[in-house]
Amino acid sequence: IAEVTRVHVRRVIRKLGYVYNRAAGQIRTRRTNIVGISICDLSNPYFAKVAAGIDQSLCDLGRVLFLNDSKENIEKQAKFLATLREYNVEGILLTPAFGTPKNLISQVQDWRIPLVAVSRRIIGARTDFAGNDNKFGALLASNHLIGLGHERIAFVGLNSKTSTGRERFAGFREGLKRAGKVADPDLLIECEATREAGFNAVLKLFELKGPPTAIACFNDLVAFGVMLGLKRLGVEPGRDCSVVGFDDVSEAALWLPPLTTIAVDVTGIGRAAAQLLMERIADPDRPITQRALKPHLVGRSACGPLRRRHL
Repeated sequence: IAEVTRVHVRRVIRKLGYVYNRAAGQIRTRRTNIVGISICDLSNPYFAKVAAGIDQSLCDLGRVLFLNDSKENIEKQAKFLATLREYNVEGILLTPAFGTPKNLISQVQDWRIPLVAVSRRIIGARTDFAGNDNKFGALLASNHLIGLGHERIAFVGLNSKTSTGRERFAGFREGLKRAGKVADPDLLIECEATREAGFNAVLKLFELKGPPTAIACFNDLVAFGVMLGLKRLGVEPGRDCSVVGFDDVSEAALWLPPLTTIAVDVTGIGRAAAQLLMERIADPDRPITQRALKPHLVGRSACGPLRRRHL
């Protein structure tokens, strides 16, 4: 089309107030360009950042996004996925809620809707995955604390409900094993991944005859609660008890003391998830792909060498 004609047509379109009928276009192209995203907990800054990374990547690819916050509710999650089917979405990105059954994923695959699991794996389900190498990250955390001379190291946020929880504890335990140590059951605290849970865990740990000199946390939110609890007890984080978080959310660097943590490439996870979904859409029968990005340790003042007089 000649440029002068193109300009004229666009001028007439604006004058008439014409709006493209996307539904009619979908009948012609048989594509909706819609992608559904279900996030397990948008109140968690880590998952909010994952969603933002996915959003940016897919918007750059011209996709329209339907977003759901399942709030760790598998019924709400299942209802959203069924709704996505009604809209004939091109694909689904899912950070699965606690207890997501593998048959839910099989059902989505029976619908012939491409699905990629993000951040959390779904045990027993054969599906593409984009996330973090949690075991390696937790290994870095325990190695760091052991290297500072700590021997009584607690783990707060033990959680077997998700692949993330299992992998992070496995990495922590592996670090102790390599150093010839065994995790003390009294220093392993199972709790939710919240500030409140971290705060309460510290109060429990410091009732022990031999409290920990260092604490590895499931995530940064737990670590924030742990540091608040330490301060309540008059124990200075970093000086009297070292603390390591996981995720490196924006708030971590702003704490006093700044939190030592394991930095996760959340933006990279979002890009990888979007890429995997586009590849699955283009080739539904391609082999399953798992992409776990390597994290790295960010050393800050919340960690310090063991002070022998506190043993």
